[in-house]
Amino acid sequence: MDTSISEILKVSLSVLKNPKVIIIAIIVFVYMDLCAKVVRYRKKIKRTRVRKVSAPAPAPAAPAQEAPAEEGAAE
Repeated sequence: MDTSISEILKVSLSVLKNPKVIIIAIIVFVYMDLCAKVVRYRKKIKRTRVRKVSAPAPAPAAPAQEAPAEEGAAE
C-alpha cells in the first residue's frame, strides 16, 4: 500500500471525469432538490374578500309599533 499523492490524484480525477459518475451525481442532486421542495411545500390558503358594509341596516321599527296595538286588541 505504498501509494503516493500523485497516484491518488490521477485515479480520483479519472473517476470524477467519468461520464457515468457525472450523470449519476446530477440525478442525485435533482432528486434531493425535488424531495426538499416536497417537504417544504405549503398549500396556499385562498383568502375571500370581505365586503365592507357602507351603512348598517336600519332596525325594524314596524314590529315595535304593532306590539302595543296587539296588546290593546287582546284586552
